[in-house]
Amino acid sequence: MENKRDYLIFEDVSSDSSLNELFDACVASILEGKAQVSNTREEPEYPSYECFLVNGREILVDAPLEYYLFKLDNSGFVYEKARDFSDTMRKLCGLQWHVDRILSDWVDKNVCDPFLEQTIDNDGYDHYKLKPGKSIGQLQEDYLRFACYIGVCFVKFGGSEGQYTANNIFKMAKAIGSDLPLKLKKQGSGDLPLEIAQYKDSIVSCDANDVFATIKITLKEEKEEAYLLVLNFLCRLLAFGFPGSYTITFKSPEKNWLPIKGLQKKGVHQLFANAARWPALYGKIEDYARLAMKEFEWYNDFEAEHCAMPGSFAVFTLGLMDEKYQTLICDYLNICDEEHQSIQGEFVLAYIEKYGFTEKGLELYDLCEKNIQQLPKKLSVQHAKLN
Repeated sequence: MENKRDYLIFEDVSSDSSLNELFDACVASILEGKAQVSNTREEPEYPSYECFLVNGREILVDAPLEYYLFKLDNSGFVYEKARDFSDTMRKLCGLQWHVDRILSDWVDKNVCDPFLEQTIDNDGYDHYKLKPGKSIGQLQEDYLRFACYIGVCFVKFGGSEGQYTANNIFKMAKAIGSDLPLKLKKQGSGDLPLEIAQYKDSIVSCDANDVFATIKITLKEEKEEAYLLVLNFLCRLLAFGFPGSYTITFKSPEKNWLPIKGLQKKGVHQLFANAARWPALYGKIEDYARLAMKEFEWYNDFEAEHCAMPGSFAVFTLGLMDEKYQTLICDYLNICDEEHQSIQGEFVLAYIEKYGFTEKGLELYDLCEKNIQQLPKKLSVQHAKLN
């Protein structure tokens, strides 16, 4: 028989005001930086959850955030207070289920459900419009600011799925009449220093927006120095803390492509194929790849069977230029998302066609086979001929 729970959740304090003092103490401890995330007691058949320990009682970690926002809603909502407490909770617990669920539920409860009608188009995308009887300006500005703050959090810390949630939140705010999404699109969150977010000279123009996770790069001339400036910009940006999934748009006079079957001809592909002509840049290309490679993150403008983890084209470029990048390629293949990405198979095929089934080639074949749904048929056939 399972033990009866005695940890506390938000529903407990919402139905029993005698628990307010305990929850207030928990909130105060969080704001003062004294709270530590613990776990519920270890006993057979007793669920293990992350919690805060307050006066000998267990309070699950999502409950203080829901409690704090509930109290603000009822006592006079103040954007700065909601933002600061939510940010403290995110830093303490991460933007995981305990925090992101409460924040997304808050948006639904306070923004979407009371004011908006939701429809889904044939492609599965959400759209929003004001409900009959509702008008622009009815929702307090602080609520819209907090909703957009939540959207920014999902972009920065919620991975590729978080960006989908964020875009819906920005659509909601826009449907209610807020100009905040437009300002964020033009200016970003403001968290990136200008020297990190932008670079411009007579040849190179780079501009990054951390809210919409976009990086726009334009070159007027094909020069090694220009590509070095671009690579330095990208490395500084990622090292500072840019979202892990993003889109790179790139324009330059020349368009070169890697000799790999099936790769989409988009800007980030062109960027690294162009840069490949200068061996002096290879070290910086590897630096970018190391900073960019993150499991379950993506270049946002590549979809379906063309999905690509950030860093893919940098790794492919170096791998086809020199065998000495074996360690980098192995690290890349080890973290590819086998359920969604398959372009690594075409890269390994191109590698084998160039270098053959050497010891290094066989190592890459084995790693790729373990981390892909299906190898390219041509690659499998060539490998079978070895036996």
